[in-house]
Amino acid sequence: MLQKARIRTAWKSQERAISISEMANAFSAICWRIALSAAKNLHQQDFVYFNDEQRLAVIREFLFFQIHLSDRLIHDKLPDDDRSEFINSLSLNCLRHYAENTMELLNRSPDMEETLNALNQVTNALSSFRYVDQQPGYEMYRLLGARIRDILGEDQTNKWVIDQIMELDGPEVFDLFNKSCTRLVKNSGY
Repeated sequence: MLQKARIRTAWKSQERAISISEMANAFSAICWRIALSAAKNLHQQDFVYFNDEQRLAVIREFLFFQIHLSDRLIHDKLPDDDRSEFINSLSLNCLRHYAENTMELLNRSPDMEETLNALNQVTNALSSFRYVDQQPGYEMYRLLGARIRDILGEDQTNKWVIDQIMELDGPEVFDLFNKSCTRLVKNSGY
């Protein structure tokens, strides 16, 4: 079970309009906390990280998944131009969190061109999968699990990570993300 991180879903001031970039920044903070919690949970479930580079790569995959979920969540709430601005801003904020933590843990910057290419590849693949009743379909969780398995390797312990993601962690990430971000959108007036 994912560790419940304290996630703020209300704005300090209810008296002013919330900009697209402010909402995207708030979403990115939520996505980062959930991704970090999900990566920690895998370790607590005895899946093995051999180094911090793998841990960051797993966090990155959870970020990519949530960026795509954000687009699905916000799709009907914003006009296309605003939606595009929101997703671009969200992506840049999430990648900023990733880059800062990579620098802190590995003492180097990530290859941002490779990271952007990976984000585009993942979100394009996810967009072709079913999203039924405002929830990810089986294929979305399977892709997330397969990508994380590829990062961790298929040794005796880690070969089961895809099942963990598909059955438990993926749906928990979605539930926590959906509740938090839906509340945030509702409180922002969009």
